[in-house]
Amino acid sequence: MMKKEVLKGEERDEKLLDMSVIILFVVFLVIGIVFYVSLSIIKGGDSRNGTGGAVLTGGEKGKFGFGIEEILFPLVFAFFMAGFLLWTKSISIRNTYLGSCIGLLGLGMLSYAFYLRYRGPYSSGFMIVTGLVVVVYLGMNFFKYRKGDDKEQFDEV
Repeated sequence: MMKKEVLKGEERDEKLLDMSVIILFVVFLVIGIVFYVSLSIIKGGDSRNGTGGAVLTGGEKGKFGFGIEEILFPLVFAFFMAGFLLWTKSISIRNTYLGSCIGLLGLGMLSYAFYLRYRGPYSSGFMIVTGLVVVVYLGMNFFKYRKGDDKEQFDEV
């Protein structure tokens, strides 16, 4: 039977909720707002007669409204993505490979589910930017916590 031990004096005391999670939340909030606004501009504009206008919550063409649906989508997206990456970070602190694999698998599932609902250049750009942010964050956590895995040793009991 193998027992995992951390070398004495080398304990990992990591705070889960730090500035990086707040920055991630803000980044995902901005990405969600930009996506929803650009998607609504495409749906609201009339390109046949040359008059473009954004109609987000109904009303007259050319008026820009921002209703509850437009507010909730980016907020839920930002909370979900920041929470998901916080969860993968907590896993990565203990096992970097498992945390990174779960993060990439979750990103793949999210991308596929999003692709089933939305298709087009704005949606693809949205998922590419989201994917890049997630991959960079997972990569930073992988290399940060992988250094600590090298110091761990497995001894037989």
